[in-house]
Amino acid sequence: MRQKKENEIILKQWVRVFLLIAVIAIIVVSIVSIVKSLNPDKAGQEKLYSYTYNSNLNYKVYLKNNQFFTSPYIGMNKQYITSLIDHIDVDAVYNFQSTEDLDYSYNYEIVATAKGLYQNTDGQDVEIWSKSYPVANQNNQSGSGKDFTISKNFQLDYNEYNQIMTDFRDQFGLSIDARVDLSMKVNITAGLKGSAEKGLQTSNTMTLEVPLLQQTINIKPNYVNSGGDTIYKSASEEVEINITLLVFGIALLIISLIVFKILVKSLLAVTRKSEYVLALNKILKEYADIIAETHNMPDLEKYDVINVKNFNDLVDVEEELHSPILYFEVKENVESVFVIISNTAAYKFTLRESDFDHFSRNN
Repeated sequence: MRQKKENEIILKQWVRVFLLIAVIAIIVVSIVSIVKSLNPDKAGQEKLYSYTYNSNLNYKVYLKNNQFFTSPYIGMNKQYITSLIDHIDVDAVYNFQSTEDLDYSYNYEIVATAKGLYQNTDGQDVEIWSKSYPVANQNNQSGSGKDFTISKNFQLDYNEYNQIMTDFRDQFGLSIDARVDLSMKVNITAGLKGSAEKGLQTSNTMTLEVPLLQQTINIKPNYVNSGGDTIYKSASEEVEINITLLVFGIALLIISLIVFKILVKSLLAVTRKSEYVLALNKILKEYADIIAETHNMPDLEKYDVINVKNFNDLVDVEEELHSPILYFEVKENVESVFVIISNTAAYKFTLRESDFDHFSRNN
């Protein structure tokens, strides 16, 4: 019978745990609803078109007349002897493609930036001086269609920039690293063909990092070869707060918080009862041979009542007096009394459900 009660209490505990998890999930839903009502998605966000681009810098390193190399230039991704470099010839290609016909305009600027670099204690290069020199520019070019290509050839006079950084180093007596960054920046503005709205404004930069002040160098490309994006129709009006969703979220949150509080208290109570029943059953099982259950609470008025702190103390008394321990359940699943009566003294231990109220004890 007691095992059945214990199982029932444990079952109630698990049911409340499940309900508590469900309420927590509802609280999350209510918070999400409130957030979405205050930050709604853009109304009428319609996909207009997508675009992709591919960019590339190909270069050749042209050499001064010399007796060692028969070819006038060396191709990409090699190690180059700086004293033999005459100039660097670069072919830049930028391809743009859209899923819809566009009215577009673009321009580009090509710049060489000489940089003096100093390595700090962390091993990172810190720029201490730089200056940009225009190499080539193009005014706006306009057109219509789904794609266009920019193709440009230009040269970098390596020795000119190497001399600039040599003069800088010698004038200030600094031990520095240096390089020249050769960059092509493409600027694009576009919109659907026939539309006054230009939803696309983007820039892409391609760079070659060319070391200076070294006996041999290798050139490092620094850019993303390809990419793209999707353009959406702009919302024509300010998006208003979703009042219905906001009220629903707040109401749901308030109700769920109230239920959450009730369930937590209920779960603590059931847990307390469960621990009480487990403790009582353990005592009754382990000491069944020295415990006698009574149906009536012993009358202790004529005895000198001695309250012991725990059941083990009562067992010690039983071993000394060889008197049975009388057990009476004052209130089911709430309080039980264990008593040993001897002459004029009564040794009493009370087991209460409240003894297992950890929440109250820790708060």
